[in-house]
Amino acid sequence: MEHSSPIRLQRTFTPGEAWGFSVVGFLTWLTLAPTVNQELGTAAMWVWIPGVVVGMLLSLQMRQLGNRWQNVSGGTPSYVARLLPHNPLVRRYIGFAYYLGWVSFPPINAIVLTDLLQHHLKTLDLTVPDKPFEICFTLVAYLIAFSGSRTLAILHLFFVLPSIGFLFLFIAQGLGWLALAPDSPGLLPSGFSGISSANWLKWYLYAAYAFYSSETASAFVADSKKPADTLKFLSWFAWLMPFVYIGGSWVLMRLVRDKSLGSDLYTNLVAAATPFWGSQTSFLITLLITSSCLLGTATTVCNTPRILYQGALDGNMASVFGVVSHRGALEPALIFTLLSSFLFLAWGDVNRILVISGVCWFVAIMLVHLALWLRRKDPDVRWGRWSLGILLIEFIALVVGGVAWGWQDFLIGMMLPIALIALDMIIRRIPFAPFRPAWWERLHTKPHHLTKDRDFLVVQVSILIFLICAASTTSWLVCAWIRPASNATNSEVLIIVLMTLAFVAVAIACWTSLPQVIAIDELASLTSIQATQLNQTLSELKNAQVQMVQNEKMSSLGQLVAGIAHEINNPVNFIHGNIDPLNEYTQDLLRMLHFYEQHHPSDDPEARVLAEEIDLEFVVEDVQKMLSSMKMGTSRIRSIVLSLRNFSRIDEAEFKLVDIHEGIESTLLILQYRLKDKPECPAIEMIRDYGNLPQVECYPGQLNQVLMNILVNAIDALDEVNALRTYEEIKENPSQISIRTLVSSSQWVEIAIADNGLGMPEHIKNRIFDPFFTTKPVGKGTGMGMAISYQIITEKHRGKLECFSTLGQGTEFIIQLPIRQQVC
Repeated sequence: MEHSSPIRLQRTFTPGEAWGFSVVGFLTWLTLAPTVNQELGTAAMWVWIPGVVVGMLLSLQMRQLGNRWQNVSGGTPSYVARLLPHNPLVRRYIGFAYYLGWVSFPPINAIVLTDLLQHHLKTLDLTVPDKPFEICFTLVAYLIAFSGSRTLAILHLFFVLPSIGFLFLFIAQGLGWLALAPDSPGLLPSGFSGISSANWLKWYLYAAYAFYSSETASAFVADSKKPADTLKFLSWFAWLMPFVYIGGSWVLMRLVRDKSLGSDLYTNLVAAATPFWGSQTSFLITLLITSSCLLGTATTVCNTPRILYQGALDGNMASVFGVVSHRGALEPALIFTLLSSFLFLAWGDVNRILVISGVCWFVAIMLVHLALWLRRKDPDVRWGRWSLGILLIEFIALVVGGVAWGWQDFLIGMMLPIALIALDMIIRRIPFAPFRPAWWERLHTKPHHLTKDRDFLVVQVSILIFLICAASTTSWLVCAWIRPASNATNSEVLIIVLMTLAFVAVAIACWTSLPQVIAIDELASLTSIQATQLNQTLSELKNAQVQMVQNEKMSSLGQLVAGIAHEINNPVNFIHGNIDPLNEYTQDLLRMLHFYEQHHPSDDPEARVLAEEIDLEFVVEDVQKMLSSMKMGTSRIRSIVLSLRNFSRIDEAEFKLVDIHEGIESTLLILQYRLKDKPECPAIEMIRDYGNLPQVECYPGQLNQVLMNILVNAIDALDEVNALRTYEEIKENPSQISIRTLVSSSQWVEIAIADNGLGMPEHIKNRIFDPFFTTKPVGKGTGMGMAISYQIITEKHRGKLECFSTLGQGTEFIIQLPIRQQVC
């Protein structure tokens, strides 16, 4: 039996750092757009426009699922694993297929950077070997990630602004120049080229890498300090997709006409930007490409291990991938990812890597749409019915487009996820120590403190980058001053060198001085951290203690009620079961008595005296009424006992399908003594408005506890009002509690309990679910009833509990429950 690492990823990313990971989908467009434009020209719009629409829907859908599963890492494949809980093989395939789509990004970026460096070094009459630089560009971000600190996320921010800033500037200025410049060829072409169905399917498969990858931020929701803010970026970037993909492609389409440029990224962007950037074009395009490649690599190195990590936690992948070091490094997952990146680097050709990994990626997204269609009735699935149509188009594009790109690469792309599934099974079964979490846990013996304030680390990284860049720039300028006649002032090479040095230097620092600096800072803040943790622990312990007492009280009450009900039930059943035979015997005796009176009349005076003395006629009439009353009484006792048993539910500790109305009626029967008419107060009117509810999957005993808490609070509120009114005033304006049930959607039911009491002011209503908050006198309330009720509904049942109250008009509690509980 394997045991996963006890250490888990902590919420250390700020929304700003998570924001940087959201934009990587835009950077994939840079790699793909020149090829698509060169091959299709104006017909490229027929690929980008529908792709952008589907990509926007996918991003908005992932935001919806991210809000539901905010503690889940890895994003899209992890969400789909929860939508398809009973399909383990599909969950593994989509996890590895999605993973392979991302793993190819670092080697693609490394090849692009190496080609860019080679292009600029030609002006200095220099050449460098390709493979060593491609390996170095692939490896550099991994070196930082292995240090386990948040450094890579912070470093990531320094590359977001130049990459996204200049990308947006390129598109905006390009569109503006086309629309307004006098020497512009015009914003609109004279016409659009047509495209065959087969060609469209081929290039839709190729370009899907870009427009399906704008949901990256969802992978970091579980790491974010503010997950809701992180998920907002999915919406923002979904609405920016038309500007980037369609607007950027439009600029390339109108300004790059030279087919001899081929698919080279640098030369295509330079050709497009030269009309409006002029002499600065080469420098700015180099800055854009370099920062974008390094940014994309950093995102992949952060993203892909989290897919393996969550897969391990969910049991879909080997448990060793769930190991986390004390500084938050996913070491086994990073090693596996690095080896996978080198596998793609071995192919060496960008277009071939894009096709192979693109097939993996495309199949993963197809399975996403399949899951959305299968779970189309789930309240968190949007556009579920559309997913079937999208899936059918994607299937045709996969087959037709995949074969068009080459059946060998197509088959490799289809089989690679299966190969990783097989490798994962080998890792699970081979008794090799590094394949087991325990081996890694023995390496992580130093205590860690991941809850500290990490702003200190931001300062350290910022200073380090500034010093490296300043020293490199100074050296470059001195070299240019000493050798003014040389070409050593090539600013494009300087940009590549500076940005790469920033990565390398931070990587070195992460393995040398930075851990010691952080350790000193951690030690200095240890006392305050421990004090904060101690206070938090004491508070949590107090909450847990009160909750345990409350739960124990409810458990004891349930056991007592169940025991009493059981003891009452046996004799009552005995009496009730004998009433019918007794009634038959009595009827037989009465018939026999009438028979003797009719056939053997007697004038015996003693008999007449005895008949008058016992009032024979009354006895004959009343004995039948007594038996009928006894039967009604025992039936009533049996129904009360049944209600007590239903309320206690002592033997039902798991989810069960139950009748909600039965639980409500059982609770009302137990509270009947507080609802009925009293000498000082008329009865509280119960208004039932029951809908046609299906059986709901829930914890019956805990749900009854919630109903009891809400109804008791309603009765208490009405008693407070009635204490200020006379019997006649209450009679004229009776106290009421209304209970309404309905099916609110295909997957949810709603229970609303309202009273016509005094209501609550806003400041009390806002704290009604806070632990220990109560408005009752000391000794009459702990302040935990509604807090526990909220926990039972929201955490145990994944539902919603809301309070609505208007001062002077009463209070209403609304419970919303899913009809069926989903696997989480």
